[in-house]
Amino acid sequence: MKKKQIKEDKNENIPTRLDLIPLWGWILIFLLPLAFSEYMFYVAKRLFSIIAFPIAWVAFWLVIMYRSDWKIFKKGKGGQK
Repeated sequence: MKKKQIKEDKNENIPTRLDLIPLWGWILIFLLPLAFSEYMFYVAKRLFSIIAFPIAWVAFWLVIMYRSDWKIFKKGKGGQK
């Protein structure tokens, strides 16, 4: 059982692709498309889309974050857990 725990601990220290982008980068990846879409829907006067798209966008990101075990927020100093 201890061997399995040691192996899992070693795997946690391996850098992933998520470590390449800082937290502020993820925030921009979330906010910029949302803001641009809202602007486009506003200009096109699509009231339903103005309301529905942010709900779908946030739900999409929540599912992505849940499936990745919230690793983006678990990074510590230097991009490590």
